Amino acid sequence: MNKRMRRNRGRGQALVEFALVIPIFLLVIFGLVDLGRAVFVNNSLAEAARDGARYGSVQARSYDDASRAAVEDWVLDRLEGVPNPTVTVTCVPQTFALGCTGNGEDLVIVTTEADLDMITPIIGQIVGTLQLNARSEVLVNN
Repeated sequence: MNKRMRRNRGRGQALVEFALVIPIFLLVIFGLVDLGRAVFVNNSLAEAARDGARYGSVQARSYDDASRAAVEDWVLDRLEGVPNPTVTVTCVPQTFALGCTGNGEDLVIVTTEADLDMITPIIGQIVGTLQLNARSEVLVNN
């Protein structure tokens, strides 16, 4: 009988240890998943901003509203895995021209932003919503 009680105690001890360790283990695992998502979104934003700035500089357009919309669409196509991205395209004339013409050395600036909510509730309460952004500038030199 004594031997049987020891065996039952061992099972109970393992169950208590498991119950104490599993929440911490799951928190670490899901925290790593959240960190991986944040790195992915940040890299996606930076790559899309670089690609959009390059696309805007190569197209050598007059940079009216239609041209800006084309560059924004180009960038948004590259941000399919990013939740609720925002893209801003601006052109800054480097000369004393009336605006960006695409003929001089104009500066095309593409800014991408996204808000990332954590999927782990405890980490989400601690960190909140991450506001990630990237910016890329390219000179148009025709």
